[in-house]
Amino acid sequence: MKYKKIVFLFVFTSIISGLVFFSIIFYYDPLKIFHKPWMYKEYLHQNMRSQAAGIINNWEYDSVILGTSMLENTSSKEASFLLGGKFINISLSGSDFYERYIVLRYVLGKKNIKQVIYSLDDEGLIEGRKSDPFYKIEQWDYLYDRNPFNDFKVYMSSGFLKCLLSTSSKKKCMGHRANFDRPNAWYWARKDKYGGLDNWFKQKLTPRIIKHFQPILDAIKNIQIGKSKTNSNFTKDMEILKHYLDINLISLVKKYPMTDFLCILPPYSRAKYALDAQYNKQDFKKYIGSIKYLVQVSALYDNLKIYGWGNEIFLDDIVNYKDLKHYEYRFNSWMLKEINKEEGLLNIDIIDDYLTEFKDQSLEYNLTILGNKIENYLDAGKK
Repeated sequence: MKYKKIVFLFVFTSIISGLVFFSIIFYYDPLKIFHKPWMYKEYLHQNMRSQAAGIINNWEYDSVILGTSMLENTSSKEASFLLGGKFINISLSGSDFYERYIVLRYVLGKKNIKQVIYSLDDEGLIEGRKSDPFYKIEQWDYLYDRNPFNDFKVYMSSGFLKCLLSTSSKKKCMGHRANFDRPNAWYWARKDKYGGLDNWFKQKLTPRIIKHFQPILDAIKNIQIGKSKTNSNFTKDMEILKHYLDINLISLVKKYPMTDFLCILPPYSRAKYALDAQYNKQDFKKYIGSIKYLVQVSALYDNLKIYGWGNEIFLDDIVNYKDLKHYEYRFNSWMLKEINKEEGLLNIDIIDDYLTEFKDQSLEYNLTILGNKIENYLDAGKK
């Protein structure tokens, strides 16, 4: 009898302790997964792969902005005003289509979504990538399944447990003070890098910076001597990419015909496209092939629209960019206005002419000035 009492007491104590522990986690809930915040209401975590679950579960919305850093500066209020509906911006930094499929499938299954603004980044159109190695899928994908109980697992990390058990201020544990209009907007923290090439190279030269710029310089030097990079089977690559696009994007377009998918091709700098067209030729060919495929598919589905502005003159001016890809935030606003007017909408009637002009502009762009600037910057930093 004494043995049974000990076992009963152990089990009873474990259950009570477990209930207390998970009740505390439920109340604490720094990612707002289980409920809207009772404290620190203006705080969010920057890792949107985890944080988006709380916004999806507990905020009011009927439309979604889901892209990469290319859309993180996009105002959900402005999108709502120009396009109608009530948008939230849950863009995932550096995400590919596979990662966004996990989140988007969850959103679409949870609410009746009117519109999705979605960026067609080259991680999907060229690479067909399946997850960023820095953000392991298994560390966050369970937040977007149908089992709410396994969501507690996100708080079992050492960081969250330390915060939970700490008696100090929890502000650092609850995230950063965020603007819910565009929670992960980054432009203002990096605005000093815009304005021209000289501003790119004001930063102190570090191994990380060298790793970023050296391949660009090497590519430009190869272009100047007539060398290019071609090392894959285009036909096979395109079959793989089409399958990737079908699974991670088109399948949702088919399943949710009442949701408008407004897919944009982020207007990278002309220098970026020129490097691909003149050196990474196979990548450029795949990029064009993927665009053409998506436009062809859009002819089959009224709720899929592809927008591209690859022939706009502002792409030629490096002043508008902080690197080869990231444009000033005012172009996020500009794109919303263009979508509102249906300017830049690509269809099967114009796609061949659009892509021909796009290719010609990329091939004709002179990369010499950029190459000289990078070489001088790297040489000066190594002295």
